[in-house]
Amino acid sequence: MVQLKVGDVLDNRYRIDHPIARGGMSTVYRCVDLRLGRAVATKVMDPRYVDDPVFRQRFRREARAMAQLSHPNLVNVYDFGSDGDHLFLVMELIRGGTLRELLAERGPMPPHAATAVVRAILTGLSVAHAAGMVHRDIKPDNVLINDDHQVKLADFGLVRSTTRSNNTTDQIVGTVSYLSPEQVEGSDIGPASDVYSTGIMLFELLTGATPFHGPTDLAHAFARLQQDVPAPSSRIEGVPQLFDELVGTATSREASNRFNDAAEFLAALDDVAAELSLPAFKVPVPRNAAAHRAAAVPTDTTGIVGPLEPTGVIDTVEPGSTARRPEGPHETSVLPVVAPQPDTAVVPTPEPQHPPLGPVAPPNLPAQRGSTAVVAEDEEEGEKAVSNRSPVKLIVWLVVVAVLTATIAVGGWWFGSGRYGEIPQVLGMEQVAAVATLEEAGFETETRQVYHDDIAPEQIAATQPAPGESLIRGDVVSVLVSKGKPTVPGIPQDRSVESLRSLLLERTLELEIGEALYSDDVAEGGVVKLSPAPGEAVSTGSTITANLSQGPAPVSIPKVVGLSAEEARDALEQAGLSVAEISEHFDEEESAGTATGSQPPAGESVTRGTPVTLYVSNSIVVPDILGLSRSEAEKKLQEAGLSISAAETDADETADGADEIVAVTPAKGEFVDPANPSVSITLPGKVKVPSVRGKKVGEAREILEEAGFGVSTGDDEDERVYSQDPGAKKTAEAGATVTLKAIG
Repeated sequence: MVQLKVGDVLDNRYRIDHPIARGGMSTVYRCVDLRLGRAVATKVMDPRYVDDPVFRQRFRREARAMAQLSHPNLVNVYDFGSDGDHLFLVMELIRGGTLRELLAERGPMPPHAATAVVRAILTGLSVAHAAGMVHRDIKPDNVLINDDHQVKLADFGLVRSTTRSNNTTDQIVGTVSYLSPEQVEGSDIGPASDVYSTGIMLFELLTGATPFHGPTDLAHAFARLQQDVPAPSSRIEGVPQLFDELVGTATSREASNRFNDAAEFLAALDDVAAELSLPAFKVPVPRNAAAHRAAAVPTDTTGIVGPLEPTGVIDTVEPGSTARRPEGPHETSVLPVVAPQPDTAVVPTPEPQHPPLGPVAPPNLPAQRGSTAVVAEDEEEGEKAVSNRSPVKLIVWLVVVAVLTATIAVGGWWFGSGRYGEIPQVLGMEQVAAVATLEEAGFETETRQVYHDDIAPEQIAATQPAPGESLIRGDVVSVLVSKGKPTVPGIPQDRSVESLRSLLLERTLELEIGEALYSDDVAEGGVVKLSPAPGEAVSTGSTITANLSQGPAPVSIPKVVGLSAEEARDALEQAGLSVAEISEHFDEEESAGTATGSQPPAGESVTRGTPVTLYVSNSIVVPDILGLSRSEAEKKLQEAGLSISAAETDADETADGADEIVAVTPAKGEFVDPANPSVSITLPGKVKVPSVRGKKVGEAREILEEAGFGVSTGDDEDERVYSQDPGAKKTAEAGATVTLKAIG
């Protein structure tokens, strides 16, 4: 098996630039599409599994499943194929990082941040569920955050149709921490399984850890069959009860008690967010992500990169085994399906040591009573210290102790609750009044404008933190000023989908691609129309439908046969076509300068603007030369561009002269190919003898010879003819001799 290295090219198209990540079953590389000149992510199956038909089937299923789905919260799939021993999947390159990397950097999230992440995941997952698909491997590692803060669900390697969701294997395939009970038991799997895994992930976002642990993968997996997921608030302070209930419903051990699918879970999440008035949140991009490190490598890298630290696939074990699981608890694993062990232990995972995304709850204020107790204790010691001394010293010590007591009390108050202030209610105020109110309460302010469906423009829509919460005086309060409802933006000048999506995201709006439309003015793939129309006010979070151009509408090639070349050109151009070439050729039915057809031919549908070749006849028409002498005929034919190629005599034909044309081939009015511009003529075999009686011999001789006859007579040219043989009006063979008799 040949290992891939930097510079290798898959399928003569995708050049390996740098590895991004390696999992148990595949490796993801940053590649360059040499055909389109763009960076892509290419997922290559681990060489150990290429010959395994089960893994090959799962890999192909991922390609087919992801290609069927299209949504801003799902990673786009561009291509799928094989090259030698390598199976690969070409996907959209996400230039941010994974949710796992974000958790590692920042730790647990406050409810509003976790809501923003899970809302995006459920939005994308609901599209898969609506298409009849089940993901089966929901985890932070499969949630990607692009550099535009867009959250996308990826890695459909375990996806399968709900119509064939029965588990027919004796293995558990998935990531142990996020398996649903039905995955562990090997029972039927539906959308509710993904709901459970997403609920586990929401628990992890809020608390910083997953709920179940164990000394082995099997013990870890079977813990969820024996225990309910605890309330997040039992692990960390500041989680509202509504989130406890949300997680509890999503992670019920009985699938029938959970939300039916991602759409139902999403609706419940939105209800909770609205009930708690959670502020909008832009999900940050991980700073130290594998994708960032890969992006730092120049695109034209040709050197060899050493192998990444292997992660592998967890080996299967026999039922009852106590083998330890390998490092990498977040990788997709393959475990045997066996009955749960009764003595499975739960090993808690220590909390992450990273700075949190934001305050989960107001800090606990130190109690005054505790400080007072300490001072009282010191006071007693002070009294003992001067009890056997003079009254003056006793008074001095009492004063000192009193001052210390007051100082400690004031300090305790300041460092406890005294330096905190409650954020005043400013919602609905004008900006100037709200800022003044907050500054009077001792806070610094910063203002940001946000869209809001219910708050009038220029009024305060919210503050961060919210009114009523405690904050250290002097800290900054974000004042969110309403811009009112968002309006649909105009179509961007470059008419690109990405530019439009950016404009919509700035206004909280989602993009949906509608039916493609024909357009003579907008290039294929460009935005033609928006619905609702630009400038129309819509609710925040609304979906805007964009119709993309599929280029000019097809036109039918018009019939041009029989038209003049100019008329034919006009007809084609009026139909929206261009005449790229006029080709002359011989046509035995059309005269010179007349259109004989086109390529593409008449009636064929083509794209507007398609270049067309117009065919025009260059045929030569045979002129009428019958009855003319040969010399006259030759002159007339020459004027038409023709010549005489052959002459024959027809013994049955009679004419007034031996060189009079009695027939021509082709006949008059027919067409001759300019490549062979000639005709053949027929001369008469018999000639009518002209009358020459009464004429002088010289004149008679001239007339008869012109008619093609020979003359027999005397030598006196001035004598007059009184007899001729053959006689006048009789016929004779061309060239025959006419005998004349003349008298002085």
